[in-house]
Amino acid sequence: MVRFIGPDNDAYIASLIRHVSEYEELTGEIVNLEIIPETDYVTNSLDALRARLRGSSAPDVFVSGPVSMWKLAGEGIVEPLDAYLDTCGNDYRPDDFLPALLSANRWTGLRGDALGTGPLLEIPVNWETYNLAYLPDVLERAGLSEPPSTWDEYFAAAAKIAENVPGVRGFAQRGTDTWHTMYTGYATQVWSYGATDFDDAGRSALTSPAILAATRDFLTAARMAGPAAFPGGHWLDVARDFAAGRYGMIVDSDHYVAFFEGADSAVRGRVAYTQPPLGPEGLREANMWTWSLVMNSASHDKPGAWRFIEWASSPSFLARAALEGNMNPTRQSTWDDDAFRAAASGWSGFGDNSLAILQTTARVLPTPMPEYLDVASLWSAAIVEAYRQPDALERVFGEAATHIDHLLSGDWTSAS
Repeated sequence: MVRFIGPDNDAYIASLIRHVSEYEELTGEIVNLEIIPETDYVTNSLDALRARLRGSSAPDVFVSGPVSMWKLAGEGIVEPLDAYLDTCGNDYRPDDFLPALLSANRWTGLRGDALGTGPLLEIPVNWETYNLAYLPDVLERAGLSEPPSTWDEYFAAAAKIAENVPGVRGFAQRGTDTWHTMYTGYATQVWSYGATDFDDAGRSALTSPAILAATRDFLTAARMAGPAAFPGGHWLDVARDFAAGRYGMIVDSDHYVAFFEGADSAVRGRVAYTQPPLGPEGLREANMWTWSLVMNSASHDKPGAWRFIEWASSPSFLARAALEGNMNPTRQSTWDDDAFRAAASGWSGFGDNSLAILQTTARVLPTPMPEYLDVASLWSAAIVEAYRQPDALERVFGEAATHIDHLLSGDWTSAS
């Protein structure tokens, strides 16, 4: 038996549920799929997942991404996969994966060591970077002839939309104090302002001039033209609300295209896609995430776990999953597939734009470390608190920086 655990509200998981019987017929093995609510799966503590990853009935395979995987790798839960790649069949074709995605999932497990070094810890089955999606007709109604190219222009355009287009807010933004609030569009903005999360000595940089400037601009704009419910807003709410036509712009996951161009979308065929805005000094940094298959180091049948991973990340499975909404494809063969190209042809250049971001500016921006889930949780909570206390940004971020430094007290280990 292969045991698998994953979250709901995910297109890849939906494809896996839909087609897992094929694997069972092919191999004669039973697959036990445990699907739990995504709100329990992707939390600040990962307690629901971590509790299941140990013991006699622990899952053999699970899904994860950079920040959460870093924590699990630090706890010894993640099995390196290079040796298993050497056993895969000829049709698996590891070199078919987009190189940047495999690189993002190689890591030594040591705080501060760059991604791209060390063993392969995950097999990517979808990815996202953070683009600018916008509605040209809404911008036109607001008196804007071009999409914004800088963050200053983005926030100014959002204010014009909110002021001049009834029933439409300027920009969508997720805003809970769950850790990934800081990870998506906000992180893309912060790093584009020339900031980083830690200084060269390994101290939190939350009180750096660049982070404070970026956050001040962001929060001011959010109050003026962001979601009326901010700082509430789960990612799924944000995607659905934009698809309902409630916002003029968004810098967030480009895989939201599956919602924006879906059959039920009110904005289908109206959305344009472009690069995220430039920072004050002309810098563009797009953060990136991969949703990946991980082998549990506690698996009692690692060869069986790998057989399942190999099937569930094969060229044929991922090509089909992409047509079922699993965005973005992680294999070049999917991007080249005639059926996928036909499906994406009406999406206003989405595919070319996403690949251009991946091949130029996209990377996992945060500093890799097992503790980053806690760092991101403290940072996200500080964003929410600073939104609620407009005059307390420096104090709130200063307190968060102190907590982060205490969390990481000790020697700063870095290979860079």
